[in-house]
Amino acid sequence: MQAQAVLPLSAVQQIRRMRGGSQSQLMRASDGNYYITKFQGNPQHTRVLANEFLASRLGSSLGLPMPEVAVLYVSDWLIENTPELRFDVAGLGTACRSGLQLGSRYVADPEKDMVFDYLPESLMLKKTRNLQDFARVLVLDKWAGNADGRQVVFTKPATARKYSSTFIDQGYCFNCSESNFPDSPLRGVFARILLISTSADGTLLSLSLAAPSRWTVQSFGRSPKGCRTNGGPATALLLIWPG
Repeated sequence: MQAQAVLPLSAVQQIRRMRGGSQSQLMRASDGNYYITKFQGNPQHTRVLANEFLASRLGSSLGLPMPEVAVLYVSDWLIENTPELRFDVAGLGTACRSGLQLGSRYVADPEKDMVFDYLPESLMLKKTRNLQDFARVLVLDKWAGNADGRQVVFTKPATARKYSSTFIDQGYCFNCSESNFPDSPLRGVFARILLISTSADGTLLSLSLAAPSRWTVQSFGRSPKGCRTNGGPATALLLIWPG
């Protein structure tokens, strides 16, 4: 199958700087949409652009909620006339590089939708539409060697009752600039691992119920704090808890 080239969009306006090690920027593009833009030569590594481009397209092809990625051309003129387009490293400011950058489409309408990078666990469990995707994205993260913890944002229109989760920031897949696949239990795992167990819709739990709880507890040496077995066999969380 012949690969199709991705035609670049043009950045027309810098909106604001985003948090994070790559010092990305929220930019408005020629198609009228907004993109989180990572630049070549960023403090993490230029390689994170290729990593995120490929991993995001892999995730989307698997049906995971990930931002659409695009190639974004940033002109010399825009760099020269936008003082905020710079990297700050060790107190020194360096202008961003012009040329082809990575754009990840902003996950919501910045004028109408609510966007959060954190929700209390109780709210996440009750008010997230696609909770099952947390277990699914773990498979991709382990397969693609994501060397970062799983990053996610929660969005909803102001009038909606539930949030939708979108998985962002795939730049550390393929072990960032190393392009290899180290075996590390916690890499790529969402910080609140209890949610991964819950999101599996009981599948992992049903598969684990036949095993005596003593096997799982003794194998892992401890039970995670907050994990309740209700007096019965160990929950599926014990089976995936990193030892």
